[in-house]
Amino acid sequence: MIDLKFGIIGCGLISNWHADAILQIEGTQLVGATDVNEKARAAFASKYNIQAFNSVEELLASEDIDVVCICTPSGLHAPLAVRAANAGKHIIVEKPMAITLKEADEVIEACEKNNVKAAVVSQLRFTNAIKKLKDAVDEGLLGRLISGDVYMKFYRSQEYYDKGGWRGTWKMDGGGALMNQGIHSIDLIQYIMGPVKTIFAYTRTLARKIEVEDTAAAILEYENGALGVIQATTSIYPGLPRRIEVSGDKGTIIVDGHSITNWT
Repeated sequence: MIDLKFGIIGCGLISNWHADAILQIEGTQLVGATDVNEKARAAFASKYNIQAFNSVEELLASEDIDVVCICTPSGLHAPLAVRAANAGKHIIVEKPMAITLKEADEVIEACEKNNVKAAVVSQLRFTNAIKKLKDAVDEGLLGRLISGDVYMKFYRSQEYYDKGGWRGTWKMDGGGALMNQGIHSIDLIQYIMGPVKTIFAYTRTLARKIEVEDTAAAILEYENGALGVIQATTSIYPGLPRRIEVSGDKGTIIVDGHSITNWT
């Protein structure tokens, strides 16, 4: 029995991950996809033996689709999510949900108005290391939280930005090291530590010819009184694994990449 039927908007690299996941979930069916690039949508439809919709309007009008996956450049996420909600479709949207707070609020409002659900792809919450860290914090194993830090010293070449014309632009990327590469870890540190009360930061563009930041450093105060640091780059070579450090008055857990490397 098919319970949910999916359509995909945007047939770039990330759409393959969505399609493959849908095909592995019992009770789901991938119906079709669309992309502004005719060759891309035709190739994607042929690969997965699905319908190639000629436009977003055509896909959203289909009564055969219950859920829409939005896999476009970041600047299109929120406008397409609002359109999908207004068409009565549930939504799975790639990170970031939106590139401004105003747009994020518009997505939430549209979903509430049309009684549909929206999910943002934040898959790192479900890795074994993060689940163990989250459980340890929630169970009080680290005691009172003192600090929560995340270091995202990544590397992206100039060719990376040049290859995708939308990358590194305010209009379509919405930010750089923080908005694109760093947003997963920013989600994780708030998921673990709780909401942020105040923040002070510097951002710079030091190594890449882009509009947005390639280097950022911030000091945080969480609502629970703990302090923290966020560092994010796409500028340093050769780049380092993501590192999350959470400390309390009874213990510390460090996650490097997808593994817990210290629990004391």
